[in-house]
Amino acid sequence: MTELYFIRHGETEWNRSGLWQGHQDSPLTENGVIQAKALGERFANDGLTFDAVYSSDLRRAHHTCELLTEPIGQLDQIRLEPAIRERALGHLEGLTFAQIQERFPEEATLHASGDPHFAPLGGGESWADTFARAGAALRQIVRNHPGKRILAVSHGGVVGMLLRDCLGLNLLPPRRFQLPNAALNIFYFNDPDWSLRTWGDTAHMKHVTVLDEVVK
Repeated sequence: MTELYFIRHGETEWNRSGLWQGHQDSPLTENGVIQAKALGERFANDGLTFDAVYSSDLRRAHHTCELLTEPIGQLDQIRLEPAIRERALGHLEGLTFAQIQERFPEEATLHASGDPHFAPLGGGESWADTFARAGAALRQIVRNHPGKRILAVSHGGVVGMLLRDCLGLNLLPPRRFQLPNAALNIFYFNDPDWSLRTWGDTAHMKHVTVLDEVVK
């Protein structure tokens, strides 16, 4: 049985402002840094180390991964994996949903419909395409380390899609689960199936504010 500790990055400036990030980036807020450090300290206090460490190559995830691995002495073991990036949102990146509704009402309606095949203009991906990309990458990662414990840092959309895959949920229904930044999520992989051990555990953030603003 392979263990995957799959973490959403810490809170960012754009998370706080309600801006869609996609493949664009924004730095962690001070709160986001505290969130990530708290989880890293939890790993250290629990005596946890990992046989492999992966991160999305977007800076918000990579910075989070650095903060997680520094307390456990594995900072130099991070491998960047572009295939576990967040969904690309094309020309909608950097906008709030209210701005999207005002400027691109047709695309706002398509997004709100939950259509998994809707891809924003300007290089955006559909949820179905993102799921295919990231899902294949995650399965390759765990297959590369059978029976090991793996840490991977990614993004809300990708973390949420793995939960849907694990529970046999399709991509159409609205999200009905929380996706807090820097929460502890643990999956088991027994090829070809995922199972869930822990979801949304924020016990390490007793005195830290946690958002749940991810677009469904």
